[in-house]
Amino acid sequence: MTWLAEQLSRIADDVPERDLAAAALEVHQRRRRTFMALAAATVVVVTVLAGTVGIRALPARPEAAARPSGPPEQSVIRVGVVPSVESAPVYVALANGDFAAEGLTVKPMLITGPAAAVPLLESGALDLVQTDYLTLFQANEAGKKLKIVSGMHQAARGSAAIVVNTQSKINAVRDLKGKRVAVPNLVGLGPLALASALKRDGLTLREDVLMVEKPYPEMLKALHAGQVDAALLAEPFVTMGRETGHIRIVQEVPAGDLAGLHAAGMSATERWIRRNPRTLAAFHRALAKAQRRIGHDPQQARTVLPGYTKVSATVAERVTLGSYPTKLDLRKLQRLADLSRSHKMLRRPVDVTDALVKGR
Repeated sequence: MTWLAEQLSRIADDVPERDLAAAALEVHQRRRRTFMALAAATVVVVTVLAGTVGIRALPARPEAAARPSGPPEQSVIRVGVVPSVESAPVYVALANGDFAAEGLTVKPMLITGPAAAVPLLESGALDLVQTDYLTLFQANEAGKKLKIVSGMHQAARGSAAIVVNTQSKINAVRDLKGKRVAVPNLVGLGPLALASALKRDGLTLREDVLMVEKPYPEMLKALHAGQVDAALLAEPFVTMGRETGHIRIVQEVPAGDLAGLHAAGMSATERWIRRNPRTLAAFHRALAKAQRRIGHDPQQARTVLPGYTKVSATVAERVTLGSYPTKLDLRKLQRLADLSRSHKMLRRPVDVTDALVKGR
């Protein structure tokens, strides 16, 4: 693709100028002085021409080679994001002008979860959408044509948790049998994390609990109102609920076989990617810059959290952020796909490289 062209190889060897000159002199050393002069001139000409060809064949600087020429095809892009710590790089990039520096106007739009945003992505209402990877694998298995265009967040233990109302009698995961559990979407990483926790306590997702779809910001209210018995809640809402005395943590996730796996990235349709290679390259550069900013200074993520999650600055200071790697670990991503299939959330084996934009 033009936005991620591979670097050109360098010229293997320089022209051996001294060897050419010596050979020429040896061949013509017994000839008359005029012929020697002519031979020497010829060597000079050959050397100059070779140098000229070499200069023209050398690639530009690596940074320039990685940047497609010309402005983004689409300067205004709409990006679907979940209001959680996962999407912090988008808002850090906005706050620091990283998108603007690439000629982009990025308009974030809050979504309830990746699965809910797939139809918006397909219809063109959104250009890019935050995904949890399993949602993308499931969508493609159903015939969609989506690609992972960028990694964004890697969860840490405590980035999410199974929580209950402080008055609840549920004290362990095994107590969830027959209970209603809120999840952001009925497919994707949330149900997988819940299934993994249930399995360790001898329960199954299909037979022992009833999942209820609720956006993260509504889960605390649903718990308080008794609409659900437990919730799979993500940061910053875990810390918010705990600090305000509304919830008690039953178990932190991801844990067990899901520990350390990638949690969220960005996705787009194959059609949009083909039509907007320079736009995607510009977005990726800006997002990666923001991820590096957070890596060097996590406070940048904490600073933007109140603006789009509506938690207080005090809560933002105490949340478990996780990390924001710019590169995806393909082994961990493949492990996620394999675990999803072992939990019967995918019907067929997935080669995760097929879901990635080349070079990502």
